[in-house]
Amino acid sequence: MDVYLGQRARSVPTLIAALIATALFLPAANAELYFAPALISSDPDMVADLQRFEKEGAQLPGSYRVDVYINNVLSASRDIVFVDKSGINEESAVLADAIRDETGLMACLTMEELESSGVNVSLFPDMREVKPGGCISPGHYITGAFTRFDFQQMRLDISVPQVAMKSVARGYISPARWDEGINAAMLNYSISGSNSSNNGQSGKTLYAYLNGGVNLGPWRARDYWTMNDYSGPLGHTRQWQHVQSQVSRAVIPLRSELVVGDSTTPGDVFDPLGFRGVQMGSDINMYPDSLRGYAPVIKGVARTNARVDIRQNGYSVYQAFVPPGAFAINDLYSVTTSGDLEVTVTEADGAVSKFVVPYSAVPVLQREGNVQYSLTAGTYRPSGNNYNRPQFVQGAFIWGLPYNTTAYAGMQYARNYRSALLGGGLNLGLLGAVSVDVTHADSTLPDGSRQEGQSARFLYARSLNALGTTFQLTGYRYSTQGFHTLDETALKRMSGWLRDPQERDADGKLIQLTSADYFNLYNNKRSKFQATVTQRLGDLGSVYLSGVHQTYWGLSGASSSLQTGFSSSVGSVSYSLSYGYSKNAGRGGADRTAFLNISVPLSAFMSPAGASSSGTLYANYSAARDTNGALTHSAGLSGTALEDNRLSWNVSQQYARDAGNNGSLFAGYQGTYGAGNAGYSYSPTNRQINYGVSGGAVLHRNGLTFGQQLGETGVLVAAPGVSGTEVENETGVRTDWRGYAIKPYATAYRENRVGLNPASLAEDVELEDMVRTVVPTRGAIVRASYKGNKGARVLMKLMMNQKPLPFGAIVRVGDRGSIVGDDGQVYLSGMQQEGVLQAKWGEEKDQSCTARWRLPEEKSAPSVYRLVTQCRGQ
Repeated sequence: MDVYLGQRARSVPTLIAALIATALFLPAANAELYFAPALISSDPDMVADLQRFEKEGAQLPGSYRVDVYINNVLSASRDIVFVDKSGINEESAVLADAIRDETGLMACLTMEELESSGVNVSLFPDMREVKPGGCISPGHYITGAFTRFDFQQMRLDISVPQVAMKSVARGYISPARWDEGINAAMLNYSISGSNSSNNGQSGKTLYAYLNGGVNLGPWRARDYWTMNDYSGPLGHTRQWQHVQSQVSRAVIPLRSELVVGDSTTPGDVFDPLGFRGVQMGSDINMYPDSLRGYAPVIKGVARTNARVDIRQNGYSVYQAFVPPGAFAINDLYSVTTSGDLEVTVTEADGAVSKFVVPYSAVPVLQREGNVQYSLTAGTYRPSGNNYNRPQFVQGAFIWGLPYNTTAYAGMQYARNYRSALLGGGLNLGLLGAVSVDVTHADSTLPDGSRQEGQSARFLYARSLNALGTTFQLTGYRYSTQGFHTLDETALKRMSGWLRDPQERDADGKLIQLTSADYFNLYNNKRSKFQATVTQRLGDLGSVYLSGVHQTYWGLSGASSSLQTGFSSSVGSVSYSLSYGYSKNAGRGGADRTAFLNISVPLSAFMSPAGASSSGTLYANYSAARDTNGALTHSAGLSGTALEDNRLSWNVSQQYARDAGNNGSLFAGYQGTYGAGNAGYSYSPTNRQINYGVSGGAVLHRNGLTFGQQLGETGVLVAAPGVSGTEVENETGVRTDWRGYAIKPYATAYRENRVGLNPASLAEDVELEDMVRTVVPTRGAIVRASYKGNKGARVLMKLMMNQKPLPFGAIVRVGDRGSIVGDDGQVYLSGMQQEGVLQAKWGEEKDQSCTARWRLPEEKSAPSVYRLVTQCRGQ
């Protein structure tokens, strides 16, 4: 039973407890409280029956939203019905041991709730005989179990002996709590472009990304497109690229996902392949955190206001403008699970730098008894026109064995290709984890020749926490001269360019082809080493290294890529050094870049100690050196502003001896209905304006809601009538004019806390609860519903038969309630312009009444209305 005292009061018992604390009472020896009605009023009829509260800590039965803890671990936040313990037909001794609090209430738990919380109900036949939905007190059936209700904290603790709990991994969430989400249609969009003038010649570029879909129950349909448009001195080109279309769904009993359409094979056993067909495989996200996890973060530097393009397996998967300085991309939307990422940084002056981020799976290891599998049948879906599209079948199987070992195997079959793989992994404890596998392949190449060969792969991963070292991924592969992969046998000829020589970049310029774009099946891959290592250097800072080294049969030299850097701080001043190296086999020279960055937080020096600020301000200096030895200096200011720091900005000025002065401006904004950014850069020969907008939209049964760009899984916040309320931990996200908002990112198969900021509520709005917890399945849009009350605040004096209503009378307006205080006064919130309330102060017929109210229409409404209203008997 809810109560609204002031703007944040929560329940009738809360108010009663406050009244009891201030009332005059006489404590008895048995810790019971006696309320003398004469001390409250000389007329006994002016005091409601308060007998329930003669026992210290006693509360009213009803439904309360509580945090449920199982053995001190948060299980859920949900509404629980609490009934009067004295009305339960059980022995008092049993109840005293099973319910260890003073509220006089028993939590009405169901067998289904206990089972979903991890209690092994199959061990207790008597409990299973309780009808579905029936009230259960765990201590009545499970020896040693008990509940404790902390009314002030709204916390229900359920203690159950470990022998009565299911054996589950840490972080386990019962599939019964997984939410498939609502039926909805959604759209993600991102549009970025630039207008430039170079030596008097103007040009325009436009990039668009569209990702739409429909959710129906457990089914997810997605369609993903990109578009590049250029117009300028080189003419006009527009290229639409269909990245993928697919329908998928979770198969929960098998901990698997079914995909029909365009997708990519897993990259843990074989290298990933794009395909169009059907795939069924294990979904590691359905397992607890202790059994999963790896994701790439891309780091780099930009000298100017630059554009970052990322391609994976031939597809453009990311494009955005970044301000000068170091950048880290941790929100990459990737359409594949593995595959090296080719990163291109295009500076405002037209300079281009490239590097490769190796992105593959970590060693193939499973816990004992765990099984991972994938089965794929379809047509190979390459990234260019130089490939045939053979049909193929692929299978992979990984099995966790005793003694920290794992065995895995796989096969691929196509008309001109057959391969088999066998491998094993071992968890070495303190020494890390390794896996080794060997693949045998029988290939028929485009010239009709038949080749046979083998390839051996070694992977290693280790986190040396004591030393601060993390080998995120270290791998080595060696292949014999006759070994080829399935995608190589799909090529139409033995040698040539992987890309169309007439292909243009986003600026309309012909893409400069390098040796990396040329293939020769006689010079196939020989050995490859790749590593990603980070090292913490105590208080000095940390250093990272990421690189790849590839050699080829019949080709001298090697292709290498290296990114390394050091970061540290002195007081509040931070600085970093980074170095990049890239060289392709068969190419004479290498690209080398070095970068220094220093950042000083001016806001820390300008703000008084302890003062809060709604924004930040940094001074930045950087120096960059390119392959040709040219040195560029840059100085600028950057920071955030507005509420929630939703506006970010950057101003910088650069100087290079050969290029002269150039500068840039950049601003980005995150708002309720999407995000936007704009920038301007100039040099002696070039002027450029760039811009971008992005966002998402969800069409659901209550209408159309716009917001920021959604991730794979999202949340629809539904608080009808409560507009302009902030969603916690989401910059710029507020409920729209109807009370709906999009929380753009949620973690599948994990508890996601969705909270609204109470400080952002309007004065005439109240919510019964500010937090919801959801557990979405992959790709779901789950609804987090909030019940709000919008209306006036009223201090009402209730009269009946020319007397004030008795002290302690319960007043209800719909499903909300409050309690009458001294002189018949009651505080009510969320009140409409007019309506009817009910009051009750006993069980007799003449101990209840109803009252109709109507608020005065005033041009300037007071913060609290004061009314005197007649209450008539029923």
